[in-house]
Amino acid sequence: MIGTPRVIRPEDFSLIEQIPEISGVARDEHGRIIWHTALFEQYARELRPVGKMLGRTLHQAIPEPAADERVAVYREVMENVEIRNFYQLSRDYRELVTVFPLDEDAFGHQGIMGLVKVSPHPLQSSVFTHIPVLSTPNLAKLDALSVRELEVLHYIAIGMSTHEIAQEISRADKTVEHHINSIHSKLGTTSRPQLVSWASERGIQSFTSHEWGLIVKGAQIVRKSMKKSCCA
Repeated sequence: MIGTPRVIRPEDFSLIEQIPEISGVARDEHGRIIWHTALFEQYARELRPVGKMLGRTLHQAIPEPAADERVAVYREVMENVEIRNFYQLSRDYRELVTVFPLDEDAFGHQGIMGLVKVSPHPLQSSVFTHIPVLSTPNLAKLDALSVRELEVLHYIAIGMSTHEIAQEISRADKTVEHHINSIHSKLGTTSRPQLVSWASERGIQSFTSHEWGLIVKGAQIVRKSMKKSCCA
């Protein structure tokens, strides 16, 4: 939680729409969209092609485990009337999400507004220390990487050499080189500096090893859920 609890009123929406590089969405107590910025619509369509945005829930937009984790945060915000921050990996980018409660009297119902901003580098203000990371990601190009390749990518992003990575995962240097070549093929990169730049632009290096481990496990959960859903 940060600062003094601040509820969102309808007149706040026009102000938020003027903030550059911020996408915003408001949802009612059932998780249905009641308002969003143009940038959020673009952001949502990059995750999954959708028709009409208003009235849609998270469960209609992202895999169930990812939706469940976010809905749990939204419920806490509404129940406690508090502001919550968290980091997530979405569209392969590290993002900072701030969730505000809606003014129940003004809207006639409970709800939340979420503001999303790409945040590739750690924020220095003490206000933003100890922000939790959601474990379930929404992956784009990274969805093509295996679990091991996701692990290797993070090690590369934080500056580890091939030999250091090999020691970390208890594999031969040639095995790590094979993983790196596979990552290049899947992401369209051709050199380590280019791969480091790709990861740095998306903030992958800013996740701790523990946080990235949670994200990798979360990716496995999401993939299993989607596979189960497709086969049902």
